Amino acid sequence: MDTLLTKVARRIGRAWAGLVSPDNVESQAATLSRLAETESGLARLADRLERSARRVDKVERQQDERLRETVAALRKDTRSQNGLVRRVLRASRRDNEREVIRERVFQRLRRISRSSGPVLVGPWTGEVGFELLYWIPFVRWAIQEFNIDPSRITLLSRGDSRSWYAIEDAHYLDIFDLSTPDVFRQHTAGAQKQRTLRSFDRDLIRRAGHLLGSPPSILHPALMYSLYSPYWSQQTASRWIHDFAEHQRIVPPTVPDLQLPSEYVAAKFYFSKCFPDTPDNRKTIDRLIASITHDCDVVLLTPSFRVDEHRTFEGVMGNRVHGIGHLLRPENNLALQTAVVGGAKAFIGTYGGFSYLAPLCGVNAVALYSHRTYFPYHVDFAEHVFSTVRGGSLTVADASVWPLLSPQSWQPAPTS
Repeated sequence: MDTLLTKVARRIGRAWAGLVSPDNVESQAATLSRLAETESGLARLADRLERSARRVDKVERQQDERLRETVAALRKDTRSQNGLVRRVLRASRRDNEREVIRERVFQRLRRISRSSGPVLVGPWTGEVGFELLYWIPFVRWAIQEFNIDPSRITLLSRGDSRSWYAIEDAHYLDIFDLSTPDVFRQHTAGAQKQRTLRSFDRDLIRRAGHLLGSPPSILHPALMYSLYSPYWSQQTASRWIHDFAEHQRIVPPTVPDLQLPSEYVAAKFYFSKCFPDTPDNRKTIDRLIASITHDCDVVLLTPSFRVDEHRTFEGVMGNRVHGIGHLLRPENNLALQTAVVGGAKAFIGTYGGFSYLAPLCGVNAVALYSHRTYFPYHVDFAEHVFSTVRGGSLTVADASVWPLLSPQSWQPAPTS
């Protein structure tokens, strides 16, 4: 079948033949007319071909664009799937690591449970806050979960903190019966997290073993640090700790002949990273104590010795400001301070581990800081614990706001 161009060529040939014949004028005119028509037809054909070519180009561009979008979407989806796979793998590894840690701790606790000799719990040489919030609840849980006979247990801590543990039939041995505050401070300064069994721990264990009469099994704080580390590194929720802890309120010890006002606020101020020794902070403490003593007595929990790097606020004793420093000795200071806090109307002091003691005794507490260098999740965890045991409240506040709340700040400014 002849193509369109072939037919057009034939028509042009016939027209050309007639056109060049000198004897046929009419034919030449007709031929010229047909040539004009053919030229017009060719122009229309070329225009249609151009429009068709443009449509083809547009379709091709649209297809290319859709192809590029599809490829980009596939790449994005692939990256998203790869990211999801990586997250799943990381979560799986974390889960596996937690289970490995848990099993190792459980194996150690099972061995302690199956042993027949004494069990030494500690020594605890770390912060008061970690002992109250984490270590003691872990010890209670371990004893209950693994059926360790409490009569086999000797608690090794400092300052006579046995009332904090409240483990019936357990024995207590004080570190300050084995060491001095100066030696204790020297070996624990800057290294209070007992993630491993350190040389000072070994020395205390050896000395305690002599008093116990036979080598004990050791329930060391490193087990707790290992088990709770996924929460402290923010890899899991606090539920992880609550599954391995037994929280309860503290019943303060009774201290005979402890002379205290009938109603008082217990106060313990010391200087730390979050509450450094500055003129403003000292002025805030003075204002607070002066404000409280308008309506109530204040008992300062200020020992005359140091067992850590914190410098205490001495305070000035007065008609309504009392101190118990003359009663505090290294081997009984925590027991006496707990008795004072437990009988107080309220507690106020520096934010830190000691500010957790009052709520655990059922006493509301206010704790001050001026530099927010602490980890808020410890406060969140503490508040949950206090709610669980129906304890007191803890209010952690910036020291800079307290001058604004003093009665003097409500007076109108003098006029000139």
